[in-house]
This record gives sequence, structure tokens and C-alpha cells, in this order.
Amino acid sequence: MDINSTFRVDKGDVNQIVHIHTRYGQFVDTIECNKIEFSSVLEYKLNKMKMKKQLSFTILAVIILTFNIKAQQNNTNLLDHQTEILNWLDEYNVPAVGIGIIKDGEITDCKVFGELRKDIPTRDDAVFAIASVTKPVVTMVTLKLVESGKWDLDEPLYHYWIDPDIKDDNRYKKLTTRQILSHQTGFPNWRNALVSKKLEFLFEPGSKHNYSGEGFEYLKKALENKFQKSIEQLSDSILFKPLKMKDTKYRWKDTIDESRFAFRHNAQREEYKNQGGLITSAAGGLLTTIEDYSKFGIEVMNGAGLSEKLFNDMISSQVEIKKNVDQGLGWEVIRNLPNKEYALVHEGGSSGVQTIVIFLPVSKRGIVVFTNGDEGYNVYSKIIEEYFDLGVDILKTLAAMSYDPDNLKIVEVSSDILSKYTGSYFIKSFQMAVELILEDDMLKVKTPHNTINLFPESETKFLAKADDFIISFVKDKNNEITGLMTEFRGAKPEFSKKIK
Repeated sequence: MDINSTFRVDKGDVNQIVHIHTRYGQFVDTIECNKIEFSSVLEYKLNKMKMKKQLSFTILAVIILTFNIKAQQNNTNLLDHQTEILNWLDEYNVPAVGIGIIKDGEITDCKVFGELRKDIPTRDDAVFAIASVTKPVVTMVTLKLVESGKWDLDEPLYHYWIDPDIKDDNRYKKLTTRQILSHQTGFPNWRNALVSKKLEFLFEPGSKHNYSGEGFEYLKKALENKFQKSIEQLSDSILFKPLKMKDTKYRWKDTIDESRFAFRHNAQREEYKNQGGLITSAAGGLLTTIEDYSKFGIEVMNGAGLSEKLFNDMISSQVEIKKNVDQGLGWEVIRNLPNKEYALVHEGGSSGVQTIVIFLPVSKRGIVVFTNGDEGYNVYSKIIEEYFDLGVDILKTLAAMSYDPDNLKIVEVSSDILSKYTGSYFIKSFQMAVELILEDDMLKVKTPHNTINLFPESETKFLAKADDFIISFVKDKNNEITGLMTEFRGAKPEFSKKIK
């Protein structure tokens, strides 16, 4: 290290500044902080004769600088970061992103950046398809009906609806609204992922957690039959009109309003042929704006007009998903955040749609991010990390392992049973076939890139220790293996058909 060396560090990189001073302070003449909005260059001159005293002043200056930068980030209009946001859109081939920021129970920012489609600029009232972020809205409509005494969380739903596919399976009599809102129905995510293409129970209702869009479609049918009104009519009268969510609907009445719609795009930034909006879906069909959904978020954080008991039921753990992440009613609930916060979170994803909403009821803060591209989750992750002070904590918790690999309770499964699981399975999200092989009395997943050892937690459920990867085998009525359900890094369960 040469005497009178100069270091350059990025704005706000406090760790780097302190590290340089503590390790190389006796040699450093100047530290320049680039890109500081309120001062083009911040210089720290170190006099060797007064090193200790000036080091203290330097660290104090760094602390003050940090608070100033953080305050600026928390109070800066999103337009001040337009270049940064547009760069992320270009980097990940996502045409548009809408961002709503809520502070102290009020919308402080509501902006849409990018393009609705090629060469068509966005507008702040752009309408987005939001996929599964629909589910919290349907949940709130349902809970308001419960609050009014017109619906019961624990009443069996067969009083109002029985899906023809499961009419011969008596387990339908156990289905309740609570099981649907907490994803404990026993249904797959979607029936068309199964070999039969029909709705089936994968396990006993209420026995465990498995994310299911089918459950919300089932609930929609039951509500509509009970009240003789469509889910659109119920939502409009119970939620949309009272909250003045004037741009929220389940489908286009006639055709797509092209002047406002954020068209769905694939990873190559090409428009999908099917833009949706034609079928009413309680699981993922909602069309809305950033402003409208932010209004909904504020309503939720203010208690949603529910009694304290019912609101607490909504945010209570109905089933644990993984450490610090519980499934409430309609929401994932993230626990143990700083300052005694908890977060209500929901993500959405389908062709050309990646969305996320996060609400903090304790401090009445939140963020809503909608995108219209397949790689939109990369964009919303950047935005949440940069513009939401608990964003890093929340994203880390969501990405954490869903189980502790060192404490797996491994059971013995005979080689005869394991051999029935071997074969090829096509995993759509991986876009490749994988081989399940039996080697040294252990079941293994073999891919073109590596081999993963699987450890049995039960006769049909296997987990990896090297990654957050869970496999559950699916059998037909004849006890033959038809495929498997995979859960990779906390993502929604996905059915993969056995191809040989």
C-alpha cells in the first residue's frame, strides 16, 4: 500500500468506508465517495499526527452521512431513480414495472416505468394482470362476509358446491373455507397438471400445506351458489366500490383497453398471444392498477373492518411453511422482523406476469410492485431491496430453506419401493427431464449438471440436504406412480409427469 493512496467507494457503502479506515487508515490520504447527491465528493483528510482523533471524527461523519442518505432514500420520489429503474428493466428484458409505496398509511409514491408494449410508453394508471396476488382480495371479500355473519370459515363447503370430479371421494365433505384460505385442501395447484386432468385429492384435507389455485376456484363456486351472485358482483359491492377501486375487475367486459393495458411479455420481451382477461378467476385473474391495490393494502393494514378476533385469525399461523414464514388466511406471514414488525406478503406469477405485495400492519407501511415480463421477479427484487427498508430481510426470509437439512427425520424405505420411483420425469420449470435413479440403496435425482441425493421423510416424500428441494410422489387409484410434486427453494409445488 502506497502512502497517500486514494480510495473510491460508492455512495452509502458505509462498511467499505469503515473497513478502509480501520485497516489502511495510517496510509490513506483521501477517500472519495462517488455519486453523492448533496456533495459531489466527500474527502476525509487524515493527518498522521492526529490519527486517532480524526478517525473518530471520520466514523462520526460516516454515521451522519449514512442517516442522511437513508433519509433521502426513504423520502425521495421514485422519479429521482428513474434511470436506475429503467436500467433494471433493460437488464432483465421486462417492459414495465409499476411501484406503489405506502408510508404512515398513505400512498406516497405511485409510478409506472417503461413501456406497455413496444414503443408505447407507460402511464401511471396502467392496468396490470396480477396473477396470484388476486388471492388476498378474494380472501378479504370472504372474511368480510364472515364478519357480517353471512359466511362461516369452518362450515363444510359441500352445502354449496361439490366439484363433479370429486363427487365419489367422500373427502369433499371435509373441505372448509379455512382450509382453502390456508392452502390445506389436499388439491394440486391446478388439475390440468395431473395425468387425469381432473381434480383429485393428493392428501387428506387439513393434514398439511400445499399451495392450490384450485382451492380458490372451489371457494368462488361455493360463494356464488350461496349468494346467487358472481364473484365480480360480491367483490364490487363489498370491496371495490367502498374503497373506490374503480379500475379493478376480474375480466375485460368487452375487449382489452390497449391504451392502458401492460401487455404480457416473455423473457425475450415478445408479447404473448394470450393476454388473458377473458375468464373470471378467483385464484389469479384480477386486473388492477398500482393505486387501486395500494388502497386495498391500506385497508388491510387498518384492520379491513374486521373484528380484532377475526383479524388475528387472518394473521395467525394456520400452518408453518418454514422458519419465520407462516401461512395465515390468504397471506404468507413473515415473523420476527426488526422493531417487532411482521409482514403480510403475497407473490404472483404466470406467463408474462410477476408481482409482489408486502404490507407491514404495525407501522402502516407497504410496497406494491407489478411487472409485465417473465423475468419481472428480478426487477421487483431489486426494487424491494433498494426502496423498502425491510426489503432485504423479507426477501432473505422468503428465500431461506424451508426445512433444516441437518435435522431431517429420515425413515427407512425398502429398495423395492424406491425402485418404483425410478424413471424419467419432465420438470417444466427446469425445462428439462430428470432421471430418478436408485444407487447404493439411495434414491437420487440425476440432471445433466449434477446428482442430488434424496432422503426419505416418509414413504412418498423425499428431501435434499444440498439444496431446498422437496419431492413428493403421486400415485393413482391403482397405486401406480404417475408423477411427482416438486418444491424448489420455496416455490409453489409443481406436478411433473412420469414419462418413462
